Amino acid sequence: MGMDSQPYQPPGGGENNDRRILFASLFGLTELYRAISRKLPPEIADVFWITTNEYWTEFLVADGVDRKRILELIYSPEDSLDNETKSHLIREIAECEKRCDLTVNAALMMDRFLAERPRKDVNDFAVRYYRDMKRFLVENKITHVFAEPTNFNDLLLYLLSRELGIAYISPRDMRYPPKRLTFFDGYLQKRILPVHNGGARVNGREILESFASRRPRPYYFDKLNRRRVVYPGKIARAAYRRLRLRRVVSGRSLTHYDAWGRTKLTVRRAVNSFYMRHLCRYDDLDDIAGRIAFYGLHVQPENSIDVLGSYVSDQLKLIKDIRRSLPFDTTLVVKEHPNFLGMKKPGFFRDLRKIPNVRLIRHDVPTFDLYDRIDLVLTVSGTTAYEAGMLGIPAITFSPMFFGGLSSVRYCRSVTELKNLAADLMDNFSRDDDADCRFMESLLENSHDAYWTDPLFDRNVLDPENIEKLAGAFTALFESWSLSTQSA
Repeated sequence: MGMDSQPYQPPGGGENNDRRILFASLFGLTELYRAISRKLPPEIADVFWITTNEYWTEFLVADGVDRKRILELIYSPEDSLDNETKSHLIREIAECEKRCDLTVNAALMMDRFLAERPRKDVNDFAVRYYRDMKRFLVENKITHVFAEPTNFNDLLLYLLSRELGIAYISPRDMRYPPKRLTFFDGYLQKRILPVHNGGARVNGREILESFASRRPRPYYFDKLNRRRVVYPGKIARAAYRRLRLRRVVSGRSLTHYDAWGRTKLTVRRAVNSFYMRHLCRYDDLDDIAGRIAFYGLHVQPENSIDVLGSYVSDQLKLIKDIRRSLPFDTTLVVKEHPNFLGMKKPGFFRDLRKIPNVRLIRHDVPTFDLYDRIDLVLTVSGTTAYEAGMLGIPAITFSPMFFGGLSSVRYCRSVTELKNLAADLMDNFSRDDDADCRFMESLLENSHDAYWTDPLFDRNVLDPENIEKLAGAFTALFESWSLSTQSA
């Protein structure tokens, strides 16, 4: 069900006075983590930080964080390693990989920023990241890491956490119901860390019936849909930070575009977005006869596809593999994500239209209008499968997801399994209403009434009342850990 019934055994320290936590800075989330850390009782945890640029290091120090508690992953040319040291560290990394379900090369390819901007010295960065993060974790006796596994350094931190027996936790918004926080174990969104003696007491049937009648869109959807590709405020903030740090051209970090790279990205999005809105050819859903399978395109770069679905992150290839596996009487309908038009080049959609029995519909067709026609939903990890599961529509994900406990949702481990899985779902599926109700109750009981998002996206997340709720959720997580340890 995505949540285990057995008490969770924490890899890290269980006693309060032994708990030393690390927040991995990821742009605006640094501000949120810092606000939460100020509200955590001293007896709950001792806090440390990792940053990847000067701006957020300065932010933390100015806000009262001891500089010795921050590891800044920025390097100068003189920081290069000698060959003997590098060879030793490479062997050490290879041994680390044997004890983990992830490799460094996989982590490098999951970071789409690096994939699109390959650097000759990327291996040197990887080795230095590994050396310095491991030293920092060990010297400060870190027991728990909180990170959003998106960038390479966050994913490498996961490998190190598994090597050193440290708990690696990813806080995430639960998507539905809105403004609820969940804590995931590891870098996948598969296993929610349970809340003991807490959480919401709810009626699962009422939740599902309310969703089916109201058909709400995710909270983040409408906010993103109102954002323009180019707007003055964002450009002004970015320019101010670069000038302040004298970093118009950045060469010391793996996580940032230089000014020219950022400009090219913005212009490309604006041009491609115009193409999608006014020039691209679309199919009409009403002209499609027979059964329909639906694949909603993921935003890229994005954790939902590049990390959670790393082996199927080539979406054009994945769509071809899906088409190969579906019955001849089933049309595959594809739709671009309406909030991020322009991220993909026009050539992607021209190639898409060449695939037999694949139809591209307009990005602004409401997804809930599709659910009335759809026989099967396919996605790597998208909300469409979660919504389909709550509506009782068969759905397949290519990454193991926390909502896989819904009776109509299946995880496809390999595209070679897809043909039989899709046929079975479309021909033989029967919804288990009672199981779905129980799952939603369990899901709500193991989540928290708190809003989680990047402050750069929505400043409301920093409202004092919400920070109190978030700090309470973190405290409840640690208290649940202590109960699990005592129970064990």
